Amino acid sequence: MKQAPFLALHQVSRRFANGVQALQQVDLQAARGEFVSLLGPSGCGKSTVLRLLAGLDAPSSGSVQRPADDVGYVFQEPTLMPWATVADNVRLPLRLRRAPRAQADAAVRSALAAVGLDGFAQALPRELSGGMKMRASIARALVTRPSLLLLDEPFAALDEITRFKLNQDLLALWQRDAFTAVFVTHSVFEAVFLSQRIVVMGARPGRVVAEVVVDAPYPRLPAFRSSPAFIGWCAEVSQAMEQASEAAL
Repeated sequence: MKQAPFLALHQVSRRFANGVQALQQVDLQAARGEFVSLLGPSGCGKSTVLRLLAGLDAPSSGSVQRPADDVGYVFQEPTLMPWATVADNVRLPLRLRRAPRAQADAAVRSALAAVGLDGFAQALPRELSGGMKMRASIARALVTRPSLLLLDEPFAALDEITRFKLNQDLLALWQRDAFTAVFVTHSVFEAVFLSQRIVVMGARPGRVVAEVVVDAPYPRLPAFRSSPAFIGWCAEVSQAMEQASEAAL
């Protein structure tokens, strides 16, 4: 018997109150533990898909299958509370769940160690670099050990070296915790490096126009980025993006 998907959008459309049609009949599925990237032009509804999967928005038509509450969300900006320490920022989801203090403290320590910030628990956000702020944001999303992690272009504003390092660290966390990841990006290279499957969306109204499976093994080391296989997948995804753009003209 075929296993049911862990999360899915079935013929989902989303029209906002101002009349903008953000999504049109989107079908999207992901298996438990899969790493999927959403790629497409600005305004094609990638972030709207994440909001639907997080339960922060509802479709105008169609249906959304998602975990009831076990979801972590990493936004484009770190969105840290500037007056709170790194530890207190990471602890926030546990405070909202009223987790016991000892349990929360242990979870925060574990999350900070996992992202390489165990020496910065008492630092304030203004004392961190851009990459460290994003690490804190990822730790906050992972502190509850979610089964689904949604990431909305988390590394777009970072320099290339920091971005590459965080790509590798994110994959290490994904392999360790076996969560399902849905990652939004504009970068073909980032999508190919991270993903098992890349979903290409067309211009608004957003819809799925292509899917590319990247069946390279993990862990994916830096040398993968210069391999013929990587270059071939990047070319395939770029061609799908180009065809999607041409279809929208």
